Amino acid sequence: MKEKIPRAIKRNLGYLLILPSVLSIGVMFTGLIYLAYLSFQTYDIFQRFIPVLTLENYYKTVFTSGSQTTFHRTFYLSLLASLASVVLAIPYAYYTIRTSSPLIQKLLIISILIPFFTGDVIKAYGWLAALGRTGIVGWLTEKLLGSAISLINTQTAVFIGLVQLLLPLSVLIVAPSIAAVNRELEMAAENLGATPFQTFIKVVLPLIKPGVLGAFIVSFTIAVTEYAAPDLLGGGINKFVANFIYSIMFNAVNYPYAAAASIFLTLIVSLIVYLILKIWKIGNIFIRGLR
Repeated sequence: MKEKIPRAIKRNLGYLLILPSVLSIGVMFTGLIYLAYLSFQTYDIFQRFIPVLTLENYYKTVFTSGSQTTFHRTFYLSLLASLASVVLAIPYAYYTIRTSSPLIQKLLIISILIPFFTGDVIKAYGWLAALGRTGIVGWLTEKLLGSAISLINTQTAVFIGLVQLLLPLSVLIVAPSIAAVNRELEMAAENLGATPFQTFIKVVLPLIKPGVLGAFIVSFTIAVTEYAAPDLLGGGINKFVANFIYSIMFNAVNYPYAAAASIFLTLIVSLIVYLILKIWKIGNIFIRGLR
């Protein structure tokens, strides 16, 4: 079968395999360039925008109080939710990899994969039922405090929705790093007198640092662009940048302002990811691994 493949294709097989990815990235890059071009145009109430260059859209994005509040809320809750999801994912992934019971391991894997079968909107609606006055939170608070409490339309509800969204992703990213740690290193540390907790902190955690930071980066970038949880659980009061951009674009029909907010969000997230990779040198570790 291999003899029937032309030599030219054999020599360039690697390029052919990455061609779909290059085309996808090219399409996204083209869209980003157009978005950047649109962000410098002047808004017109009748024509949506006119080709007159201006920095007013970026000025409103950076210095308007409403925009500042939305960006601050987005990054603040995204940071908390990302940290929480990673902290919860580490012990879950560790126990999933290290458990000696195949049945427990399969159940843990299945339970972390089930959330991928439902969309973000369905998950958010599920939390609407659970966190309301007639849900489990309302029932518990009524039993314990004497009055039902609702968490809907609060930042706490948005935070819970984000953590549920990000936790499965964090587990799947951290798990391979834990699986790559030689079990004999942990056994050696315990033989030298270290407790299981000390072994985990001193031996396992430093070795899985690339996976942990990778999980945080993915979780954070997804959280800052989330739309469903802030919209449904936040009730329009605790909206994120994605909700802010949607309202500007489809309610006010101000395309240049929405484009400027999108580009500004992309730049800030890219800068944060670059700093994380630069400070902890995760990119260098990845390149050495490829070599």
